[in-house]
Amino acid sequence: MSFEGRAAVVWLCGRVRNDLQFSRIFLVDLTATAAYCATTALLLALHAATAQSLPFLALAAVGYAVSLGLKFALVVYLERRGGDARQFVGSERLVTSGPYAVSRNPVYVLALAQSFFWSLGLLALGLAAGGACAGLAALAAPALLYLHYWGIDALVIPYEEMALHAKHPDAFAAYCARVHRWFGLISSRPQGNL
Repeated sequence: MSFEGRAAVVWLCGRVRNDLQFSRIFLVDLTATAAYCATTALLLALHAATAQSLPFLALAAVGYAVSLGLKFALVVYLERRGGDARQFVGSERLVTSGPYAVSRNPVYVLALAQSFFWSLGLLALGLAAGGACAGLAALAAPALLYLHYWGIDALVIPYEEMALHAKHPDAFAAYCARVHRWFGLISSRPQGNL
């Protein structure tokens, strides 16, 4: 193997090792995905998908795939602008433009959109099957969505916010005062008594 070939392999191995560390978000997303897969497998084992559920499953799959694609695009967007909230990487600069101008965590908003679409798929399977499957889906779909939200909101974001505050204290404080953690701008108008 040539020197260039070895250098490319070393670079690729380093990149994979760096990007695939078991960060908190990786573990939360992996846990949510495993729970959704197990629930989907259970519903399919109890009752096969029907012709009635297929359009809803297709819609859920398309929504999930679009959310996943947008999530990857946002990660590239963030990385190209020098931002990275992972504690083991650190960020060169605080990214507050584009989708980050209306959400401090647009990647996580899209992660929850993925869970929402998967939940719709579970509901489609359960409702088409009826009976106990419908009950299981009606309980599991919102519970899994909420638990994924809770995992991100309680176990991931606070640590990333601490890292960003330590790296960019003034800029991050100003950013937090302008933009919500999940979605929307914070009003700068004084709130009066009505």
